Order: sequence, then structure tokens, then C-alpha cells
Amino acid sequence: VLTSKHHDGYTLWPSKYSFGWNSVDVGPKRDIIKELASAVRSVSDLKFGLYYSLFEWFNRMWIDDKLHLLLQQHYVDYKVRPEQMELVQEYLPEILWSDGDWEAPAKYWRSEEFIAWLYNESPVRETIVTNDRWGFGTACMHG
Repeated sequence: VLTSKHHDGYTLWPSKYSFGWNSVDVGPKRDIIKELASAVRSVSDLKFGLYYSLFEWFNRMWIDDKLHLLLQQHYVDYKVRPEQMELVQEYLPEILWSDGDWEAPAKYWRSEEFIAWLYNESPVRETIVTNDRWGFGTACMHG
């Protein structure tokens, strides 16, 4: 399981939602997720997984949503959900490891909506496995 994006917001793929803070625009100038997924899948039967941090310490939309007591979801609408969809549709992970669940409830993250899509409609619906960090109060509640 590779860390696709940690709490600093830097993505290891050329996300359209990372505002130039990714491994293609800054740093190695490479799509690290694409290269690693391809390498893993070409030489083994290992399952390829991605870790994804829900929140970002310094993202202005996240900070603004917190200042509004999480009653608005601009960060989820314009950053988290588009990136989650992008990761799943582009890289087809067999494991999706969510993190940052202590910062906001699952309702704020609209986790049930995303997980329903993931298991019912996504291109990995037959193979995906997730953890249980989808908002505070969800850890150790689902098997």
C-alpha cells in the first residue's frame, strides 16, 4: 500500500485537484503511482493498494470548512471526492486505505456515499478492500 497523498496534500500522481503540488509538477516529474502499479502488476500477483489522507493540514478549503464547523463541505466537494474518484478510476487499486478519520465525522466526508459507489458501481467493485477509517466513530465498527 503506497501513500498516494498524506496530510501535507502532496500527491504522487498528477491530480487535477492538487494545484501543482504533485509528483509530476514538483519533484521527480513522474507519475509514481502509475509506474509502481505497473511494475507490481507486471511481475507479481501482489495486490496493489493506495493510502489516501482525507484531510490536509494546510488546505484553505479544509481550514475554511473547519471554521464553518463542518457545516459546509467545499473541501470534500472540490478536493477529496474528485481525487478519490480519480485514484480509483485511473489506478484501479485493490486496497484503498483511508486515514484522517479523527478530524471529522463520516457524515462530513460523505463516506457512505463514496463507499456505496466504490462497492456497487466503481471499476474495482469486485476486488476492492478498504479499512474502516472513514470519519470519527467508524474505526473497528465494520468487521
